[in-house]
Amino acid sequence: MLYVKDCMDADPRTVTPGSTLKEAIQIMLVKHLDGLAVADERGKCLGLITLGYLLRGFMPDHLQQLPETMLNEVEQVTAHAFFGPTNRLFLVADFFKDDVEPLSSQTPLILAAIKMERQMLSLLPVVEKGKLVGVLHRNQVMRGFFEREP
Repeated sequence: MLYVKDCMDADPRTVTPGSTLKEAIQIMLVKHLDGLAVADERGKCLGLITLGYLLRGFMPDHLQQLPETMLNEVEQVTAHAFFGPTNRLFLVADFFKDDVEPLSSQTPLILAAIKMERQMLSLLPVVEKGKLVGVLHRNQVMRGFFEREP
């Protein structure tokens, strides 16, 4: 049986609540990550911040309301369109998802996949004794299922 510990990233990239939103997004883009664990200075997992969550949560109403026929007219979207000119001032603390149900490293991989899907997340934190010990990404789940010899 495969467990979360067999597939997780045991050295995950994290941000603190005091990190700027711009810093978090830059880490995700440069490292090709869908999200990051948010942890305090002692390593306690506080939640997640994900690109999908940010896109869904911060898409301005005026962009969501555009009719299909006008979508082709949207030529350039910048951070200013989403966050306004003060985007550098937003902190992770203001936006991260703190109601995430973390995994244990001993959780069977199939149960982890189910929890990930139920929470509609592309990654979940792995916590032991209150401390972040890793992160399980959706692509690691798929590798676990399909790249392992039976």
